[in-house]
Amino acid sequence: MNWIQRGTAHVLGHDVPHDGGVMAFDIVLSRNTNPDELIPHLFAELDPGLGRRIRPGDLIVAGRNFLAGKAHNTGIIAMKALGLGILCESMSVRAFQGVVALAVPALASCHGIVDTLSDGDEIEVDYANGTVTRCATGEMHRYPPLAPEIRAMIGNGGMRGALQAHLRAHPELGQPYAE
Repeated sequence: MNWIQRGTAHVLGHDVPHDGGVMAFDIVLSRNTNPDELIPHLFAELDPGLGRRIRPGDLIVAGRNFLAGKAHNTGIIAMKALGLGILCESMSVRAFQGVVALAVPALASCHGIVDTLSDGDEIEVDYANGTVTRCATGEMHRYPPLAPEIRAMIGNGGMRGALQAHLRAHPELGQPYAE
């Protein structure tokens, strides 16, 4: 996996909930996991025009408490399908587990990032080194990088990929159920 991502920053605020912010609550309740059906609803309640501005490979920049609330993953599934990355000041442990389990790259300890970047900035993120660079000016900011163990999990394709790799390495454990 390439640990450097370049795209447009979409800057959100603090306390962005999953339900009713990242994904409409009625969509969450539908238990739909089809990315093609989820993508049109991504951020629709937070900013109705954001979905039209997001391009594959862009970066979601948020403040404190991103993906707040219940541990639902429908929004993360849509972000994964679009190849989005996440930069935020903080998110709950459960939200971070969902992001890693679904193999979405994220730097989750970027103190002050919503005050550092502007919506629409072209940025380059190096998840392995924890750097965020504003492309227009070369201005670089350093944050805690993704730990090697987390990079390994994301690089394997998240929880499912890590489990499949483990089972391949240990055939005595048997085969996973068919998808």
